[in-house]
Amino acid sequence: MFEGLPIEQQVPLAPFTTFKIGGPAKYFLRAKTLAELLQALTMAQSSNMAVYILGGGSNVLVHDRGFDGLVIKMELHDISITTTRLTAGAGVLLNTAIRLAVNAGLAGLEFATGVPASVGGAVWANLGCRGSDISQIVESVVACDRQGNQKIFTRADCQFQYRDSMFKHQPWIILQASFQLHFGDNTALRQRMVALTKLKKNEQNVGEDTAGCAFRNPINSTASQLIDQLGLKGFQIGGAKVSERHANFIINTGQATADQVVQLISYIKQQVRDQLGVQLQEEIEYVGF
Repeated sequence: MFEGLPIEQQVPLAPFTTFKIGGPAKYFLRAKTLAELLQALTMAQSSNMAVYILGGGSNVLVHDRGFDGLVIKMELHDISITTTRLTAGAGVLLNTAIRLAVNAGLAGLEFATGVPASVGGAVWANLGCRGSDISQIVESVVACDRQGNQKIFTRADCQFQYRDSMFKHQPWIILQASFQLHFGDNTALRQRMVALTKLKKNEQNVGEDTAGCAFRNPINSTASQLIDQLGLKGFQIGGAKVSERHANFIINTGQATADQVVQLISYIKQQVRDQLGVQLQEEIEYVGF
């Protein structure tokens, strides 16, 4: 079916996610070139096969039975800087882009220091933290549809909103993004990166298996505050546990299943809705459900 491509079969997806949860992909491709990606999309399209694009694997929960289709792991790793513009392939890790920018004396990306996301995933979800989000610095995005047709999107075209973009709702696959940064002081930028790394280690579960924030923040509050208010830190269903450091993080304590995570998410939503009158919405993306 996928002649000429390095396709693997029945590849466990858990190791490719920060949750370390999930069953196998029926077909799996590490797309290292645009040609490989486009060829795989064409072949999948001709077979009417479901396709999922996997980036850094954060904010993702894969079903225990896996994904019945083709999972394409984005490994488009080209990256360059021209004056104050940084352009990176969708598979570049955001922290790689941040380090390159800071070393070049460019500011604007460092707010996301320590977030385990790819460039493509960050744009797709309009990644945000610490009072900033990726939409503030996106200049343009190159994407293709499922037939391989490419198009350049401006920042306005991307229709960024809170933790959202048009790419979540339309079948475009992000290939590359360009960010408009600005000159800064190298020393100050490096110091900020160090400070943010320490802050993350103190406040969040660095080194543990988690997908990041489980829920979007509601208006006038944060999901973490609401969950903490109900005393749910440390609450556990099977191997899935509400973090004792950051209540909006769910931790895989070692043997958690996707089903246990779903049960825990459902319980948290029910408690917050019934006791506080707030309907939480997941930030985690479900794959294979």
